[in-house]
Amino acid sequence: MIPRALIRIAVPLFALVVIGASAVAADNAVVPPSPSPEGSVTWSLSDVTSTALKNHPLILQADADVAAAVARKGQAQSAWYPSVNLSTGYTRLRSHSLTSPQNVTTPNEFARGDLNWMLYDFGRTGASVDRADANAAVSRENAATTREDVAFVATVAFYNVLRAEKTLEFQRENLRQQESLYRQASAFYEAGVRAKIDVVRAEANLYDARAQLSQAENGLRVARITLLQRIGVDGPAGFQLSGKLPEFSLPGTLQDWVAEAERNRPELRALVEKERAATESLRLARAGYLPFLVGTAGYGYGAEEAPLQENYGLAVTLNYPLFSGFQTREQTKEALATISSTQYEFIETKRRVRLQVEVSAYSVQEAQERLSARKKQRDASEENLRLATARYEVGAGDIIEMTDAQAQMVRSETDTINTAFDFAVSHASLLRAMGR
Repeated sequence: MIPRALIRIAVPLFALVVIGASAVAADNAVVPPSPSPEGSVTWSLSDVTSTALKNHPLILQADADVAAAVARKGQAQSAWYPSVNLSTGYTRLRSHSLTSPQNVTTPNEFARGDLNWMLYDFGRTGASVDRADANAAVSRENAATTREDVAFVATVAFYNVLRAEKTLEFQRENLRQQESLYRQASAFYEAGVRAKIDVVRAEANLYDARAQLSQAENGLRVARITLLQRIGVDGPAGFQLSGKLPEFSLPGTLQDWVAEAERNRPELRALVEKERAATESLRLARAGYLPFLVGTAGYGYGAEEAPLQENYGLAVTLNYPLFSGFQTREQTKEALATISSTQYEFIETKRRVRLQVEVSAYSVQEAQERLSARKKQRDASEENLRLATARYEVGAGDIIEMTDAQAQMVRSETDTINTAFDFAVSHASLLRAMGR
């Protein structure tokens, strides 16, 4: 008779041979990644940001706002030029008199041209033009801010797509491992080596892996359509992305980054121009206390009967606004308050810029340190899974040890992927905070 000890050894070995053959066949049957759609394009990060800067509606709107502000400056400059009016017509006036039984009809024909020119307004037009110029500069800086915001959002969307692709790739591998474990547990149970609880637990983990894979697939779909929206285009839907994640933080110190942000941020430059516009509004309001000199000239022909008679006129008028219902006083007070408000807004914005740089810099540092730890954690989890798998295959480990190792590997890989992309987003946030 064959000793029972040999039977106990032979049965597990036979089961391992069967399991190994089925696992290899299943691995070869894993669904391959879908090929790139015909006609698809491959975008790098620079391609994504440049497309966003060309097509995003917010940028086109900002450009239109700049054009409108420049046109308002041209409207203010028009006060420096004279206005010319041409007119012609025919009138017929009939009058009644109580003292005379006859009605008097008086016809009149005319054709004339009139010229009006503000000869001197004591700085009113100059202040209006300078205020409009400052407001146009504010619009340009606001447009620059919009460009930076759109580029940053597009960058984050780019990284989110790459993150979703990596997550999906790992979840597919996780599903493959869960399927392999389920087949192993089933084969062990059929061979009488393991209990049915191993099959049930492996089956539960298998369905959990399928659910996570479905979630990852949906996350990738959402990330892809979000990227298209962020860059202001509708397609192509089958685009591909290429690029590497940043691995090192930016050179320099925190003080250097803050100083660069204070020089580069368009929000701060816009507030400087806004204060200049408020100063010009104050100058314009104070000019309301001063007189203005107007010249008028007219030339034409007119008479009750033909032939028409030549006539012309020329006048220079000095107008002094003696009382305007305290309007000039209130406009001056408004301009002074606007200047103060802009100055306080500049101080607050400058502090907020510094805060953004500091937070982004610390986030980059923290994400880089966390990424280093996550990579070591992933390596350890991978080794733990390898050992647990080997122990389970030879019958030295149980299903709980195996599933715990797989769950730890899933968490480690997921945390590593998320941390890598957190570092990339923090890197982009620091660039945005610096105004690059």
